[in-house]
Amino acid sequence: MEPYRRPNRLNISMYRRQAGITALGFLILAIVFGAVGLAVLKVTPLYVQGMRVRTVLSDLKTEMDGAGTTANNLRLNLSSRLYVEGIQLEPEAVKITPGTNGYNIRVQFDNRTRFVDDIYFLIAVDEQTEIRR
Repeated sequence: MEPYRRPNRLNISMYRRQAGITALGFLILAIVFGAVGLAVLKVTPLYVQGMRVRTVLSDLKTEMDGAGTTANNLRLNLSSRLYVEGIQLEPEAVKITPGTNGYNIRVQFDNRTRFVDDIYFLIAVDEQTEIRR
């Protein structure tokens, strides 16, 4: 064999040097992570508000359960707790109905926020508890 010809071998060191991500791959990866990050930033406040409503209802049940309360007293106490937590609800979102042993409180509302253009995220909150008289 002539000295200027080498046998056809794989150059393994060349393949080891070419590890990494291309600029196009990095751009696509950045877009995907950016979209997911934006979605998390948009949904988190809505989810936290739903958790606050659940906490307010459980605290109200702990304090008022078996205290011989009335529907007006429950409504006043609930609205003041929601105000302190910074939650503004429509009056029809809170329903207090008499039950067999006390009152059933149901808080039901929808939260939505814009993601991109005409795409929205919707979180439906439907929490209820029963408070004995």
